[in-house]
Amino acid sequence: MVAAGPTGPQHTPGRKSYPDGWQPRMEVDDVDGGFVVSRPMPAAENLGDHARVLDDFGLDPAQWTVERVRMTRWPKYDGEMLESVRLSILPARASAAARVDLEGLMRDVSKWRPRATAPKRTGSGTFVAPLGDTQIGKIDGGGTAAAVPRILSEIESGAQRYRVLARNGRVGDVFLPQLGDCIEGNVSQKGAVVGRTDLGISEMVRVYRRLLWAQVKTYATIAPRVLVAAIPGNHDETTRMPMTTYTDSWAIEAASAVQDASRENPDLAERVRFIFPEDDELTITLDVAGTTIGLAHGHQFRGGFEKWWDGQAGGRQPIGDADLLLAGHLHHLRVQDHGGGRSFIQVPPLDGGSNWFRHTNGAATRSRAVTFWTEGGRVFDLDPVL
Repeated sequence: MVAAGPTGPQHTPGRKSYPDGWQPRMEVDDVDGGFVVSRPMPAAENLGDHARVLDDFGLDPAQWTVERVRMTRWPKYDGEMLESVRLSILPARASAAARVDLEGLMRDVSKWRPRATAPKRTGSGTFVAPLGDTQIGKIDGGGTAAAVPRILSEIESGAQRYRVLARNGRVGDVFLPQLGDCIEGNVSQKGAVVGRTDLGISEMVRVYRRLLWAQVKTYATIAPRVLVAAIPGNHDETTRMPMTTYTDSWAIEAASAVQDASRENPDLAERVRFIFPEDDELTITLDVAGTTIGLAHGHQFRGGFEKWWDGQAGGRQPIGDADLLLAGHLHHLRVQDHGGGRSFIQVPPLDGGSNWFRHTNGAATRSRAVTFWTEGGRVFDLDPVL
């Protein structure tokens, strides 16, 4: 994309002047890469020769991979047009290592099947098995290649818990909240996360969509009915500049595709239901076995969930009346009572961790899922699935 050149007084002869932010320079390290901004060149010259630009900075083109390209153009004092290019680069070895065998992962997900099923019987209460902060595409903790089998294992562990309880006579419907940040995306940290992903956006969405489909199929074989609710996070926003509606989310798109597939399957069409936020909303509030559950990703919790939730109640928003607030975003398990007999559960993440957070704070959390039962406003048998 060629950006519009600056307007204003013509530059005087012999004076070096560049658009703001386009001074020729290099900011690169040999681990995370960085960027180079080329010297100005006449517009007639070919700035598509990225190897030439890297060579000007003493960088071996064979050792670097260009991840993103930006260009700008502006007039000299005499009317001649100049161009400059900014290249975002990664060490070639890191870029190659970061790529995953996408087709292999897709085959693994497609071939994966749940274990033996339990008899279908109708009981009271609902089994809740949330997924939050999978952040598919993030390179930390082994990247997508490590995330897929880990998440499938967590899905199976939760389903196995349901099977054991079913054999003891407790069989109820299943609720599968999808709590946002399903992919790493490319909008967070002003786009800086792009250099730390191992998949493109459509690939991230495809992997998450098939993981969600695997979760739906797993519980549909062992439960009378399955309800899926999906809310947007911050990492799965489709775009941030410019802003669009809050429901313009890859999380909503992925769950919508699984909904379409379920409707085409006669064995699932009557037993699997999906629910999404209203247009331009971030949350869902719904009744689950007599418990009013509010779903929020958590990136809107300015000053903590308590302040936010109390504000929602004060503003008479539906989620302010929830018995249980279920959220993600902050990447660690937190279970807390709140006023009026209400409860808050923040689920742990299912990504591979955050090297940045560990480097800056020293803390790390385990990737895992939790499950629990609910009925009549109560939450019980909360189990951190390890």
